[in-house]
Amino acid sequence: MRTAKVISLSLPPEMEAEVQKIAKEEHRTISELLREAFRQYLTNRDLSTIRKEGRKIAKKMKLNPEDIAKVVRAGRK
Repeated sequence: MRTAKVISLSLPPEMEAEVQKIAKEEHRTISELLREAFRQYLTNRDLSTIRKEGRKIAKKMKLNPEDIAKVVRAGRK
């Protein structure tokens, strides 16, 4: 039984050519390449959400970038 769902994707010809080229250069299938691209998209989306929430908290607590840098450095020690 298949463990992956097949979906259809439309790309402009130039983008499709670039996908083909990169997949060939990296010795990967197009599916592998696009799965990795989507994983990176999800990670970036999550990080963007975290940054937005961090900005809200910093604004609410009236923290400036220097204050935040001090907290981060202290937390890393």
